[in-house]
Amino acid sequence: MAAKTARLRPRKRFGQHFLADPLALRRIVAALGPADGPPVVEIGPGQGALTAPLLQTFGRLLAIEIDRDLAAHLRHRFSAASLTVVEADVLGVPLESLAAGPVRLVGNLPYNVSKPVADKIVRERTRVAGAVLMFQREVAERLTAEPGTRAFGPLTVLVGEAFSVERLFDLGPRAFRPAPQVSSTVTRWTPRPEAFSSVSEDALRAALRAGFTHRRRTLRNNVPPDLLELAGIDGSLRAEALPPADWRRLAMVWPR
Repeated sequence: MAAKTARLRPRKRFGQHFLADPLALRRIVAALGPADGPPVVEIGPGQGALTAPLLQTFGRLLAIEIDRDLAAHLRHRFSAASLTVVEADVLGVPLESLAAGPVRLVGNLPYNVSKPVADKIVRERTRVAGAVLMFQREVAERLTAEPGTRAFGPLTVLVGEAFSVERLFDLGPRAFRPAPQVSSTVTRWTPRPEAFSSVSEDALRAALRAGFTHRRRTLRNNVPPDLLELAGIDGSLRAEALPPADWRRLAMVWPR
């Protein structure tokens, strides 16, 4: 038993910090909504602390776990009839391969992949019916930042175009084993039906990439002046000062 426990210790290379707060676990499950909704997919279940109450509420669950030993532990701990474990890196798993329709995502995301996962959700948004995800608090602040703040950036605009993101509650380091050096925030993602209906995603990404190339410079130093003029954007502003509506306007005149 001691050897088995040793194999299940958190691994730094996967950024593992296992949630161990019972109240937080219950609140996350409740935030996902009714039991009869779309299928639920847990990202990074770890030792199964959240998996257990998810199965109690929803009956069936699909979990994506990159750690081979933890995947084996989950298969041993839970019934194969109720839990399907996909042993893989979530960044390499197409969401369309998990279910016939959109799914609900849930998980305590490792800090080292949280931003790539957020970007993946935007790219594969048509397969996401909703999500309840935990991020490092700094990342959650970026997801919900207001224009003109230091946290506002490309991820804010892209995620906000596709989803309404709500910060539900914060958790301190002592809610995890081992305790991280930062605080975390649980967020709820609700799809926007009009996502990217008025603007090309590729054009918006290109405009943001150019505009934020040098954050401390003004837009006229990052973006061709003729495009700023066409979009009616003040080139003396810095990128973080532009609200999402202005970024959409800039994307509309961006060369294809």
